[in-house]
Amino acid sequence: MFIVLSLFTFYLFALGYALTSQVGDRVRLCDRLGLGIAVGMLVNFALMLSGQTITRVFVAGAILASWGVYKLLKRFRTRAPIGFRSLIVPVLSFAGLAYVLSLYYAEVLSEPLEHWDARSIWFFHAKMIWTEGALRQSAGWNHPSLAFSNPDYPKLVPSIAAQLGYLKGYWNEFLPKGSLLVMLVPLSLWVFSFFEKSLSFVLLLCMFFLGFGAWLWNGYMDGYVALYAGVALLLFGRYLAEARDADLYAGMCALGLAANIKNEGLLVGLCVLTAMALISFARYHADLWRSMRGLLGNGMFVKILIISLTPMVMWALCKRAWGLQNDLAENPMGGVTRLWNRLIDGATLQYLLQFLTVRANAIWVAAGLVAIIAALSIYRRSRLHPGAIVAAITAAFYFVGIAAVYLTTPHDILPYYLLTSATRTMATASMALFVALFFLLSRVEAHAAD
Repeated sequence: MFIVLSLFTFYLFALGYALTSQVGDRVRLCDRLGLGIAVGMLVNFALMLSGQTITRVFVAGAILASWGVYKLLKRFRTRAPIGFRSLIVPVLSFAGLAYVLSLYYAEVLSEPLEHWDARSIWFFHAKMIWTEGALRQSAGWNHPSLAFSNPDYPKLVPSIAAQLGYLKGYWNEFLPKGSLLVMLVPLSLWVFSFFEKSLSFVLLLCMFFLGFGAWLWNGYMDGYVALYAGVALLLFGRYLAEARDADLYAGMCALGLAANIKNEGLLVGLCVLTAMALISFARYHADLWRSMRGLLGNGMFVKILIISLTPMVMWALCKRAWGLQNDLAENPMGGVTRLWNRLIDGATLQYLLQFLTVRANAIWVAAGLVAIIAALSIYRRSRLHPGAIVAAITAAFYFVGIAAVYLTTPHDILPYYLLTSATRTMATASMALFVALFFLLSRVEAHAAD
C-alpha cells in the first residue's frame, strides 16, 4: 500500500507541477510541493467529474504529469547549488513531516471502516465509483434507495479512494482509507512551511495534528474540512503579511479542496473570501481597484482561480443534471419561515447558542483567549496581525452561518441534528480562532525578540 500511495502522490504532484512550475524561485520547498499536489488533486478530480473511466482519467493525467516530470528534471539541471546552512530548515521540516505522516499511516490503515458516516456515505460512494469504473450518473446516484447516503455530497475523497482501489486491483475495508493520507500530505507540507523554533509553531502542530484525534483516521470528513479551512487562513494570513504570491495561490487551492470535501466547505470559502475582502478594503480602499486589476492581469492567479473553481462548478452541474438535492434545500421558503419563527420565539435561539458554544464545543474558551491577547496587544500599541483579523472574522461569519442552517431545519429533528453533528461542524470555527491565536502569539514573540 505504501508504494501505491507514494506513486499516486507523485502522480498528483507531477500533474500539478506541470501547471505551477512558473511560480517564482522564492517559493520554499514545502510550499512548492504542497501547491503542486493540491493543484494535481483539483485537476485529477475535474478529470473524474468529466465522466470518463478511471483508466482514461489516468491516461490523460499521465500525459500531463509527464510534462510536469520533464519540467521538474529541467529545473534540477539548471538549479544553482544549495549551501549547507540553507538546507537545515528544510531537513528539519521534512523530518517532522515524515514523523507525522508515518504515525498517521499506521493509525489510518490499522483500523477498518466501521463508523456510520465512513461506511454508509463517503466510502460507500467510493465503492460505487470503483464498481462503476467512473464517476457518472449510471452508477445510480439518484436511485431512491440511496437517499440515506446523501448522494449530493462532494466526491473528492471518494474519487481518490476509488482510484486507489483501481490501482490496487481490489476493494477491502482498509485500503480506501489511504485517500485520507493523500489528503493529509499537502496539508502537512503547508503547516511545516511555517517551521520556526517558537512556541507558536508548537501550538500550530498541536492544533493540526493532535486536536482532532480519531476524526483524522475514522473516515469522517469534518476534521479535514476544519484542517483545510485552517491552513487556508494560515496561508492567506501570511500572504497579507509578506505578500508572497505562492501563499495566495496555495490558499486558493486549500479553499477549493475544502469546498470539494464536504458541503460545509462552501460556507468556509464564502466566509474566508468575505473576510479577505473586508480587510483588503480597509487596508487598500484607495488602491483596491488597481490591486484587483493587477491580480486579474496575473496569468498564474487566473490559472489557479480557474483550477480552484472548476471542480466545484462541475459537481454543481452534475448534481443538477442527475437530480440530486440536499434534503434541507428542498423547500427554501419553508426554511426561511422556520428561521424567522425560531428567532422570535424567545427559546430556540438561546438553546442553540448555548449548545453550540458550550455543550458541543468549548469555543467560548478559544474566543476568550483571542480577545484577551488581542486586547493586550492593542494596549501595548502593537498592530494586530492581519491574518488574526481575517481568521477571527471568518470564525464569526462561519458561526452565524452554521447557526442559521440549524435554525432552518425541521422542528422535530433540530435536537437530533445538534446532538449528532454540532461538535463536528463547530470544529471549523474553533480552528479559525486557533489560527487567529497563532498569529497573535507569533506577533507577540516577534516583538519580544526585538
